[in-house]
Amino acid sequence: MDRPALYVLARFLDILYDSGQPMKKTNLQMRGGLNYPRFMEYLGWLVSHGFVRQSDEGGTELYSLAPRGLDAHHRLVDWIRETMKGMRI
Repeated sequence: MDRPALYVLARFLDILYDSGQPMKKTNLQMRGGLNYPRFMEYLGWLVSHGFVRQSDEGGTELYSLAPRGLDAHHRLVDWIRETMKGMRI
Protein backbone atom coordinates (compact mmCIF):
# COMPACT_ATOMS: atom_id res chain seq x y z
CA MET A 1 0.00 0.00 0.00
CA ASP A 2 1.66 3.18 -1.18
CA ARG A 3 -0.61 5.86 0.23
CA PRO A 4 -3.06 4.73 2.87
CA ALA A 5 -6.05 6.96 3.61
CA LEU A 6 -5.31 8.96 6.75
CA TYR A 7 -8.94 8.80 7.84
CA VAL A 8 -8.88 4.99 7.77
CA LEU A 9 -5.59 4.92 9.68
CA ALA A 10 -7.06 7.31 12.25
CA ARG A 11 -10.12 5.09 12.63
CA PHE A 12 -8.00 2.04 13.45
CA LEU A 13 -5.78 3.97 15.84
CA ASP A 14 -8.88 5.35 17.55
CA ILE A 15 -10.49 1.90 17.88
CA LEU A 16 -7.35 0.51 19.51
CA TYR A 17 -7.01 3.57 21.73
CA ASP A 18 -10.63 3.40 22.91
CA SER A 19 -10.33 -0.33 23.58
CA GLY A 20 -7.49 0.23 26.04
CA GLN A 21 -6.50 -3.40 25.73
CA PRO A 22 -5.24 -5.72 23.00
CA MET A 23 -7.88 -6.73 20.47
CA LYS A 24 -8.44 -9.78 18.34
CA LYS A 25 -8.08 -9.24 14.62
CA THR A 26 -11.75 -10.11 13.99
CA ASN A 27 -13.02 -7.53 16.48
CA LEU A 28 -10.77 -4.86 15.05
CA GLN A 29 -11.89 -5.64 11.50
CA MET A 30 -15.59 -5.59 12.42
CA ARG A 31 -15.29 -2.25 14.22
CA GLY A 32 -13.18 -0.80 11.40
CA GLY A 33 -15.78 -1.58 8.78
CA LEU A 34 -13.46 -2.69 5.97
CA ASN A 35 -13.67 -5.87 3.97
CA TYR A 36 -11.13 -8.47 5.07
CA PRO A 37 -8.55 -8.07 2.26
CA ARG A 38 -8.47 -4.28 2.62
CA PHE A 39 -8.38 -4.58 6.41
CA MET A 40 -5.36 -6.88 6.18
CA GLU A 41 -3.56 -4.34 3.99
CA TYR A 42 -4.10 -1.59 6.56
CA LEU A 43 -3.26 -3.80 9.53
CA GLY A 44 -0.08 -4.98 7.82
CA TRP A 45 0.88 -1.38 7.06
CA LEU A 46 0.25 -0.26 10.66
CA VAL A 47 2.28 -3.15 12.08
CA SER A 48 5.16 -2.80 9.60
CA HIS A 49 5.45 0.93 10.32
CA GLY A 50 5.50 0.45 14.09
CA PHE A 51 2.12 2.00 14.92
CA VAL A 52 0.51 -1.25 16.06
CA ARG A 53 2.12 -4.21 17.76
CA GLN A 54 1.10 -7.82 17.45
CA SER A 55 1.29 -10.26 20.32
CA ASP A 56 0.32 -13.89 20.73
CA GLU A 57 -1.51 -15.03 23.85
CA GLY A 58 -2.44 -18.67 23.99
CA GLY A 59 -2.45 -19.02 20.21
CA THR A 60 -4.59 -15.91 19.69
CA GLU A 61 -3.19 -12.96 17.74
CA LEU A 62 -3.82 -9.71 19.57
CA TYR A 63 -3.18 -6.15 18.42
CA SER A 64 -2.55 -3.01 20.44
CA LEU A 65 -1.13 0.47 19.98
CA ALA A 66 2.63 0.74 20.04
CA PRO A 67 4.11 3.94 21.53
CA ARG A 68 4.44 5.36 18.02
CA GLY A 69 0.76 4.57 17.40
CA LEU A 70 -0.26 6.30 20.61
CA ASP A 71 1.63 9.42 19.54
CA ALA A 72 0.09 9.25 16.05
CA HIS A 73 -3.36 8.81 17.58
CA HIS A 74 -3.02 11.95 19.63
CA ARG A 75 -1.73 14.03 16.75
CA LEU A 76 -3.85 12.68 13.89
CA VAL A 77 -7.15 11.98 15.62
CA ASP A 78 -7.07 15.23 17.58
CA TRP A 79 -6.35 17.14 14.37
CA ILE A 80 -9.23 15.44 12.53
CA ARG A 81 -11.63 16.11 15.40
CA GLU A 82 -10.56 19.74 15.64
CA THR A 83 -10.66 20.35 11.90
CA MET A 84 -13.78 18.33 11.07
CA LYS A 85 -15.90 19.33 14.03
CA GLY A 86 -18.75 16.90 14.56
CA MET A 87 -17.39 14.26 12.19
CA ARG A 88 -17.13 10.77 13.62
CA ILE A 89 -13.92 8.89 13.13
